[in-house]
Amino acid sequence: MEPIDLILVGCGVMGTRHLRGHAVLERARPGSLRLRAVCDPRAEAANRVADEAVQLLGYRPRPCAGVAEALAIEPGIVAADVVTDPRSHPEVVIGLLEAGVHVQVEKPMALTVAAGRPMLDAAARTGKVLAVAENYRRDPMARLVRHAIASGAVGRPHFVSEFHISDGRRVVVTPWRHDWAQGGLALDVGVHYSDMLEYLLGRVAIVSARSIRVRDTRDWTPPPTAADPDPAPRAMPVECDDLYTSTLAFESGVEGVWVMHYGASGGGHWQRVIHGDGGSVSGPPDRTGQPARLQRGAEVLEGEAMVAALPDFRLNDTEALFFGHSPGAYEMPFPEIDRNLIAIETAEFLDAVRDGRQPEVAGMEGLRAVAVVMALLESAHCGAPVRVEDVMSGKVRAFQDRMEGGAA
Repeated sequence: MEPIDLILVGCGVMGTRHLRGHAVLERARPGSLRLRAVCDPRAEAANRVADEAVQLLGYRPRPCAGVAEALAIEPGIVAADVVTDPRSHPEVVIGLLEAGVHVQVEKPMALTVAAGRPMLDAAARTGKVLAVAENYRRDPMARLVRHAIASGAVGRPHFVSEFHISDGRRVVVTPWRHDWAQGGLALDVGVHYSDMLEYLLGRVAIVSARSIRVRDTRDWTPPPTAADPDPAPRAMPVECDDLYTSTLAFESGVEGVWVMHYGASGGGHWQRVIHGDGGSVSGPPDRTGQPARLQRGAEVLEGEAMVAALPDFRLNDTEALFFGHSPGAYEMPFPEIDRNLIAIETAEFLDAVRDGRQPEVAGMEGLRAVAVVMALLESAHCGAPVRVEDVMSGKVRAFQDRMEGGAA
């Protein structure tokens, strides 16, 4: 296999995680990629990632301040992995596509549908691959649940319940996740779940939602700096809502309930259950390796017993390098799971480039995941059901306009 010359754009937390995924992929499938440059306007971040690449890949990619510098001093770049903040995605991605570079971009691909549309147009105009790094669906248990539905193991699906409830005392990873200008928790976390819902059950047609902010502040400890090497925890004011309840109507006729509650106290709850007229299938919490569950009447099957009842279930060859061909469950620490799933999504992107085909999660799928979340937010803020297609077309965009103007 001839390696594809790649640049990594963005050297923050997610950029570092992507580098580790690249290294795992290259060990499992040598010749997949050659990392030529790492880009970040913060020189210390770019150098830190370049230094780690020496340990992981055996060579040092060139640290660059930005894409223009990387393309100028490293000719022949074929692809880019973009892991910058979501607000910058359109400018960075469109520039790369127009420079003749294939692009994988982290989720959410854009903060609003209007911001994402020009990215699709640029991919179509240039003929370059645009992939969105959506890793939850690539978890083996997500693959197993989808296979159970597609194979008819639960009959005709008619209802899904999707619940994500977690403690809300602390900032979720970074303060900007709690700003409306970045889409809030609903977008940055919820886009994973909107993608999963459409991956498992097809397109969502209508969303009817309500939302409230349970917590006005969250505990946060800033990262240490030279001036303050041991920062004290502080109460951080937050803008976005943290409790969203919605009902869903799918184009297929499936109905659903989707709850995201990130301001809870006293414990959390996770649930994804798809009911059909012949049974139900339950997915475990994403990226945990816990077994899925198939129930048909009194028969309850989990793990290997579920796989045995679905003999056609099989991961593809690249996925099998990391998890085996037909896993019913798996055990590994989260950092390893994370690296493996990033390796798998990156491998699929690079194979799409090699084969001249669309990736599994192309720009349109990535934009629809954003649109479903935006339909939820538009509905919650206007108090009426919203059609996803009206969000996709731009007919419904009042909340997104306020977001883009910083006044949501």
